[in-house]
Amino acid sequence: MRDALAAVRDYHEATKHRTSGYAPSPEFLDWDSQPDPFRRFAGATSFPLPLVEGNGKCTYNEIYDASNAPPDKVDLNAIGLFFELAFGLSAWKSTGLDRWSLRNNPSSGNLHPTEAYLLLWQCEDGRLEPGLYHYAPYEHALELRARIPAEVARSISRSAPDTFGAIGLSSIIWREEWKYGARAYRYCQLDVGHVLGSARIAAHLNGWHVELAGSIRDDQITSCLGLNRAPDFIDAEAEHPDLMAVLATKTGAAAPSWSTVADALADWTGTANRLSAEHVAWQQIADVLPCVVKPPQRNSELPARSKPARDNSEQAIEETAALDAVPLIRGRRSAQRMDGQTGISRRDFERLLARILPQNRSGPIDGLPYAPAINLFLFVHSVEGLDPGLYLVNRCPDRWEAFLESCGAVAQLIRPAGDCELPLYRIGSSQNVRKLASQICCYQGIGGRGAFSLGMIADFQNVLETDGPWAYRRLYWECGLIGQVLYLEAEASGLRGTGIGCFFDDVVHELLGFGAPDTAPWQTLYHFTVGAAFEDSRLMTEPPYAHLQDRGEMSEREL
Repeated sequence: MRDALAAVRDYHEATKHRTSGYAPSPEFLDWDSQPDPFRRFAGATSFPLPLVEGNGKCTYNEIYDASNAPPDKVDLNAIGLFFELAFGLSAWKSTGLDRWSLRNNPSSGNLHPTEAYLLLWQCEDGRLEPGLYHYAPYEHALELRARIPAEVARSISRSAPDTFGAIGLSSIIWREEWKYGARAYRYCQLDVGHVLGSARIAAHLNGWHVELAGSIRDDQITSCLGLNRAPDFIDAEAEHPDLMAVLATKTGAAAPSWSTVADALADWTGTANRLSAEHVAWQQIADVLPCVVKPPQRNSELPARSKPARDNSEQAIEETAALDAVPLIRGRRSAQRMDGQTGISRRDFERLLARILPQNRSGPIDGLPYAPAINLFLFVHSVEGLDPGLYLVNRCPDRWEAFLESCGAVAQLIRPAGDCELPLYRIGSSQNVRKLASQICCYQGIGGRGAFSLGMIADFQNVLETDGPWAYRRLYWECGLIGQVLYLEAEASGLRGTGIGCFFDDVVHELLGFGAPDTAPWQTLYHFTVGAAFEDSRLMTEPPYAHLQDRGEMSEREL
C-alpha cells in the first residue's frame, strides 16, 4: 500500500501545471487521430429509445427532494427519458465545415471518455428483455450485449427488492489523452463524478434513485460490463471500470449479488469499434492505473448531520420553484467567455452554495456513501451585498479545524442574508481578485470575469492514507458531483457555469499557506466559475436528434 500511495502522489505531482511549465501533454493536436466520440458494438441488436417530449414531471426544486415522488413505471418511455437526460445529446454546434455534438452531461474538453451501460433485470412493459445493454447516445439506443435468463432475472429481483437494474460506467482514457496527455486521468475521474450527478438528477425526474454500489470491486464491474472480453475489444481501445450504481424505486435499496449477475450473462454479441487510427501511450497514466484499482470495501455512512430547515430564504426558493427541470438540463452549456460585469444576487449565491453542502442528503450531491472530503476556496468578484475577496466554505466539518491549521488562515464567519445555515468564511480584507483568479487558472480570463470562481480543495493525504490509494478516484468524483450541481444552479440563476481543469495547483497551495507542495495534506483538484456568458454568434446551433426524427420513435407523454 505504501508503494501504491507513493505512486498516486507521484502521478499527482507529475501532472500538475506550474508557472514554469505545464503537465506533459501533446505538443500539437493530431486531428487525424482524433477519437470518435461514439462507441458502438457492431453486430449487437439495437433497441431505439423513445425521444420523450414535454417539460418533465417535476420542478427544478423537486429534484433535490425526490423522497416523496411516486416512481414512474419502468418502461421504455421512462428508460428513454432517463438515458437522454443523463447521457444523451443536448445540441449540435457548427462553424464552417466543423460540426460537433454537445451532451447533457458535461465533459472535460467535450471529449466524453465515459461510457454508460444498463444492467436490466426487470422491465414492466416487456419491450426490453433482461440483460446488459450499452447506451449509444448518437442513436439514442440501447445495444444488447448479453442476456440474463428470465429465471435468473426473477431471482435477482427477489434478492434485491425495489430495484430493477443498475448503471455501469467505464472510461476510454484515450479520448482525454489525445488532447490532455498525462493529466487526462484526472479529467476522466472528474467526468465520472459529473455523470453520476447527471444520472441521479435524471433518475429523480422519474421518481427513481441511483444508489452507488460502494462495496463492489473493480474486477466485478469489469465482469458485469464485459470489459474483460478480449475478442470483443480486439481492435478497439480498452475501457476501464469506474463504478456501478443500483437503479431503484425506493431509497436505501439493497444491491444484488454482483457475482450472480456477472455469472448469469450469456449469449454475448457485439464488437467494439476502433476510435482512432493511432494512439500515444502516456507512461504516467500506465504507472498509476494498477495503484488505483478498487478492492472490496464496505459502504461507510456519512456522519449524522441535521439538515437545515431551508436551503435558503423563502424568496430564493420561490424564484426557482416554477422552473422546469428538463429544459434546464437540456439547455445547460459551458461558457467559453464571460462579460466581466454581470454579478449574482446574494440569494442566488447562498442558495447555490447551500445546494452543494453535504447536508443535502436527498439531493444529487449525496451520491457518494463516504464522508465529505472537499472544502471550497472562493474568489468573489461580484456578489450582491458581499465584499469582493477570498472566502472559504466548510464542507468537511469534522476536518475544518485541521484545514484551517494547515493553511494558517484567520477565517471570519459571514452571516447569511437568508435564513440558511451557511458555513461561509472570509479570509483577509476586501480586495479585487479578478486578476489573481485568472492568473491561477492558467491565465484564462474566464477565471476572473465571472461573478465568482472557486477551487475545490481535497483532504488528500488523510483520505488516501485512511481509505487507500483507490480513493484518489472518488476525490475527483466528489468534485464532479459538486460541479454538476453548480452547472444547474448557475442555469437556474440565469447565468452560466464552466468547469476549469487548467490551473496552477501549487500557486493555490501557496496562496492558502499549505507549505511544501509535494507534502501538502490538502490539494486543489478542480476549479469552477459562474457568470454571464458571451454567446459566440459565429456558431450555429442545431437540435440534438434531428437526424432521428424520421424513425417514428417520437413519443408524447403526459407530464
